[in-house]
Amino acid sequence: MASNAALGKLILAATFSVFFYYVFWVAVLPFMVIDSSEVASLSIMETWLVIGVSGVTNGGKTTLAKSLEKYFVAQQNKGFFKENLTLNKVISLSQDDYFLPVDSPKHTVIEKLNHINWEILSSLDMERMCVDIMKLLGPKFILYNCHQLRQSVDEGTVGGEQVEPMVEDDDDNIFTDHFLSNFLSKFDENGGSRTTNLIKKSKNESYQNMNIKLNILLLEGFLLFNHPFTLDLCSIKFHIHLPYERCYARRLQRVYDPPDVTGYFEMCVWPMYEKHFQEFKERKDVYFLNGEIPQENIFNYVLNCVKDLL
Repeated sequence: MASNAALGKLILAATFSVFFYYVFWVAVLPFMVIDSSEVASLSIMETWLVIGVSGVTNGGKTTLAKSLEKYFVAQQNKGFFKENLTLNKVISLSQDDYFLPVDSPKHTVIEKLNHINWEILSSLDMERMCVDIMKLLGPKFILYNCHQLRQSVDEGTVGGEQVEPMVEDDDDNIFTDHFLSNFLSKFDENGGSRTTNLIKKSKNESYQNMNIKLNILLLEGFLLFNHPFTLDLCSIKFHIHLPYERCYARRLQRVYDPPDVTGYFEMCVWPMYEKHFQEFKERKDVYFLNGEIPQENIFNYVLNCVKDLL
């Protein structure tokens, strides 16, 4: 009788063990938030650092982006500023490649000038640019967020300036209540398939101990920080500014297709720049650069900023 009772308890214990094993692996594990210690083992996921370079027309943003790309490419498969970081892929994308054709009905025409307004978001195919970015990042990726990592080191300061706290709802998911989250959901609904996570601070493990193969996506464009998707996506943001007179002088030296008409800079280019600049000039996560200083100095400063943030 006693042996039967013991056997019954053994069977019951085995049944509960199988049940909890099934629940953990099938019902619990797939929905667990991926922490830093778990990220290290997910080699199928690409880890991306997205750097945005914006600026006034003829400010030097394209020159800066190309200089950064050249430098980063030379560092591929090498240690990247930190012992635990190895630079993997380097990809650049320019917003200028997404201007709508001249004959597009979506354009806004300035009646007084009888000229297309090329200085607004509706002159760009931003939907296509966002989709292209998603394709570049791949179906499964992790965003390397410098500001959140730095907060754990210097208690909320980046480059000597206070950084706004990240959204921490939903287990520190940075995409909560962001346009980026909405776009990712829309991308999935249209046949995309991705798993996106933010490398976040672990309470028990330092990032210094994680070995990461880091990809860099360089985005460059004059309205990069005026579109919610690209604004949210960029972990490091740089904006080059010029005063009116210097900007106008440089603009006169350039030839555009279609060419500027008389009065276009005064009536459209500069007013639109000031309007768009106002939308993000108070943000504390944007580095504002003086476009009047030598390009080499700007490049060295930007490179040091990236190094410090990593």
